[in-house]
Amino acid sequence: MSALFEGLLVSKPRSKTSWLKEVLAGLAAASGVGYLATAYTVSRWLTRTARSKPQLTPAVHGLGWEELECRTADGLGLRGWLLSPPAPRATVALFHGLRANRTQALGRIALLASAGYRCVAFDHRAHGESAGRRTSFGYHEARDVEGVLALIRLRWPHQPQAAIGISMGAAALCFAAEQARTLDAIVLESLYHDVESTFRNRIGSKYPSWFRRFARGVIWVTERRIRARLRQLTPADHIARLAPAPVLLLTGTEDPHAPPRDAERLFAHCREPRELVLVSGAGHTNLFESGGEPYREAVLGFLARHLFRARRVA
Repeated sequence: MSALFEGLLVSKPRSKTSWLKEVLAGLAAASGVGYLATAYTVSRWLTRTARSKPQLTPAVHGLGWEELECRTADGLGLRGWLLSPPAPRATVALFHGLRANRTQALGRIALLASAGYRCVAFDHRAHGESAGRRTSFGYHEARDVEGVLALIRLRWPHQPQAAIGISMGAAALCFAAEQARTLDAIVLESLYHDVESTFRNRIGSKYPSWFRRFARGVIWVTERRIRARLRQLTPADHIARLAPAPVLLLTGTEDPHAPPRDAERLFAHCREPRELVLVSGAGHTNLFESGGEPYREAVLGFLARHLFRARRVA
């Protein structure tokens, strides 16, 4: 049964055969064994690895770089890049989103390097070239954030430090709030409010509509696979703990998964100093590509306002 449904997991435009998927889903739902097998298959697909060697490097922007390695507190090896412009004046760590890798940050790296910022970008666990068996939507990826921030503090302890997180990377920063709060600035892009509502919102758009029949089972299985309750995967419950670090929340006006209303709810949980910017016409995770000059002004302006004040004592 699970092998049968594994072939149906990619959402496609509705066709003449879509009724067959609904019938098969109904049959599986009617059977306890079939229901559990399908829920497990869906959960395994949602938490699957996304390993691949990055096809692009900062060289595509004419930038020099070097390989970096980092080890997390739970023993996973992470692979990344270090890019240092002449006389860097601060360090920015960049954390990518789900099913992506450090190449997702390449455009942002070029922008930051041109403004004089050293950039550090790693593949999260189970992504790119980093180790790991499954993803956890930012929850255990918090340990990746902690490891990268520890590396930065060790190597450049006397310079300002900031972080930019994209979707899952933004969630990981929230879950790592105890360490991230000592940063001088934090940019959270396309951040979801909580993972359960995000999963349900994607049913019928990014995920097939028949997922709805198995939502409770998928949640139950996933909680056991990642060893965390879904109520724990709520960045809104952690974002306030990023204080006293200044926070910039960015989301696209057309983002169906981290919509403006969720950004406004997250913003309400933030403590000062905080800023909220809605990027007109942008969807999920493509704020840099769609935002153009307004995105650049928002991010570079925010960093400039907060990185070069007197260093805070946490």
